[in-house]
Amino acid sequence: MTTENAHEHIPEEIYGVLPAEGIVDLTDRLTGYMHEIELGGLTDIMGQVLDDFLDQSGGMPADLKASDAFEQITQNQLAVTLAYHLGRLEGRSPQVVQKLTEEVIEKWGINPLEESAEITDEDLESPKVQVYPRLRRLEYPEYEETAEADDAENQS
Repeated sequence: MTTENAHEHIPEEIYGVLPAEGIVDLTDRLTGYMHEIELGGLTDIMGQVLDDFLDQSGGMPADLKASDAFEQITQNQLAVTLAYHLGRLEGRSPQVVQKLTEEVIEKWGINPLEESAEITDEDLESPKVQVYPRLRRLEYPEYEETAEADDAENQS
């Protein structure tokens, strides 16, 4: 499979990542579509849940009096809010998300994702393509062992 402007359908079973330009293109398309279907409308309570996710994941500043705390909070809130709305869009209209994704893959191509968990300085030059996707694929043995133990306990 070529990495530049591949004009073939990419089945869901094939894993890979878009080049950096493709990520920006797809993000812009999805965000534009979400705005058209009403990006607002998040309840205060759902906002609290998203803020709790941020807090649990370490996305909130430890020092709320720091000069950049407000900016960090609002940027992180925007990120989780957009992710929330993307999930809603995909839940309501998965065919729209799939179509936009296929259009971007056709335009930009898809690159295979390295299986290595080792991240080099060269990888850090393009984190959206070389680092973040691989971090999402990492398996965390401690969590898996805990989850398996919980499952076994729940079945008995």
